[in-house]
Parts: sequence; C-alpha cells; structure tokens
Amino acid sequence: MNPATMDRIPRGSDLTVDEMAALRDVIARNVSSTATVSRPSREKLLSLGLISAGMGLLMPTPAGRIVARMMQ
Repeated sequence: MNPATMDRIPRGSDLTVDEMAALRDVIARNVSSTATVSRPSREKLLSLGLISAGMGLLMPTPAGRIVARMMQ
C-alpha cells in the first residue's frame, strides 16, 4: 500500500505479534538496519506504510508511531 493513497491507518490487529514487535523495535531505535527485522515482517510493515526504507535503514513513519502507541 502506498502511504500517499492510504485510506485508513492500519490497526494493531492487522499485525502479528512478531510484526508488532518489529515495529516497536524500529520505533525504539528510531533508525534500524534492515538486518534487525525479518524479511516477512519488514515487507508487511513497508506495505502497510508503517515503516520506510532507505540506504539500508528502516525508519518509522508517523502512521507506524500511531499504531504502536494505540497498542500499548
């Protein structure tokens, strides 16, 4: 899903326990290496627009921060 065309923020229930843990890890570090998140989790978080990737790093998006905060 392209975050620019997102019609709703994903819910925590859209994520598995492992995906939520990966999202929280990226947020806690603010910037993470792509190696710190499993490929399936990384692909799902990217497709939902919860993280972004660039130069081998993962960064949380505002939507990702909202989802993680809602599930605390």
